[in-house]
Order: sequence, then C-alpha cells, then structure tokens
Amino acid sequence: MTLSQLYESLATLPLFRGISAQELASIADKVHLRWLNIVSDQPFIQADEPCQHIAYLTEGEMTKTTSYDNATYTVTERIKGPCIIEPEQLYGLTCAYQSNYRTVTTCKLLLISKQDIRETLMNIPIWRINLLNHYASMIGKLKRDNEARPYDIKEKIMHFGAERPQTLKIRMIDLAHYLGTSRTTISHILHELESEGKIKMTPNLIEYK
Repeated sequence: MTLSQLYESLATLPLFRGISAQELASIADKVHLRWLNIVSDQPFIQADEPCQHIAYLTEGEMTKTTSYDNATYTVTERIKGPCIIEPEQLYGLTCAYQSNYRTVTTCKLLLISKQDIRETLMNIPIWRINLLNHYASMIGKLKRDNEARPYDIKEKIMHFGAERPQTLKIRMIDLAHYLGTSRTTISHILHELESEGKIKMTPNLIEYK
C-alpha cells in the first residue's frame, strides 16, 4: 500500500483525523497495521475474548449480539463501518469484549495491537486527543440515553430499538418482570405495536423495524 493509499484509508477513521501525511508515514514505519478481509456470515469476535487491539470496521456490516442478566435476554443489532468495535474494553478492569460479532457482508477491518498503541500512538498528541474525544462522546451518549429513559411501558419496549433496527430475544414473562407489569399487559402492548407496524413478533423474539 502506497503512502497516498494509506493516508486515504486512515484519514477518515476517527482516531487518525488531523494527523498529517508525514506523521502517518512515521506511524507506518513503527506500527504494524493489520488489514483483514472477512467474507460474510463469519464470526469475528466472541464475548469474553480478551481485547488486545483496537479493531476498526472500515467497510461492511456486522451483527452485534449482547447478552444481559446471565443471558436472560439478548439484543442483536447491526453495525456498519466505519466504526470502532468496543474501544472502551482496551483498558479497564476486564479488558474483554462484551458482545459477539459476526459478518453480514464482506468486511474490511484494521487491527492495531495494544502494544503499538501504548508504545507509539499514545505518544502522538492528536491521536491521544482523538481517543479521549471518542471516549467522551461515548460517555455523553450514555448519559443522554439514561436521562431520556421513558416511563410508559409501551415507550420502554420501543426504547430497546430506539436507535437502529435490532432484535430482542426474551421470554414475554421475563420482559414483564423487567418492566414491572403483567404478562397479559405485555402481550397486549406487543400486539398493538405489531399492528402499528413498529415491530414483528415470533416466539420469544421481537424484531424492531
């Protein structure tokens, strides 16, 4: 890959924005940039796998499946590149991925090891500021989501799929328990939402549209 191609590939990625071509050339000399192409319908990351690198999904689409409350329910959503996969797991107490990822289309990814990040990239002020800004944006979004939590049961059900189409796998009795209501009430609201075209139901599965 030529320097021009490298600059074009990296310049659009969040953590490399604002870094000059000369600095990118220096990065290319010191850092092992591992590019991957993974065909559709293949696993990429498994939950609880150690996070040993930053993984950029530069092109393509994946499913992200997250289990909650000892796998009582799971949420599956689709993510598209360019995006960074769980950068918050790079440092901290666990340093392990929280979700399973599987390719939907052919995906192009860039992997940068934790060692290269620690020894080289953290010494580049712009890269370090970009990383801090990315973390700050994630925290701000989480805070806004928590502040916007709905109180109406119907709104709470829709809150699961508020941002993007996704699938919620849960037993109706468990959903009723989490939302503090009866199974009958949940059943009535789910059928109402389905008639409005907002969800599609199959046994123990809610697909948001």
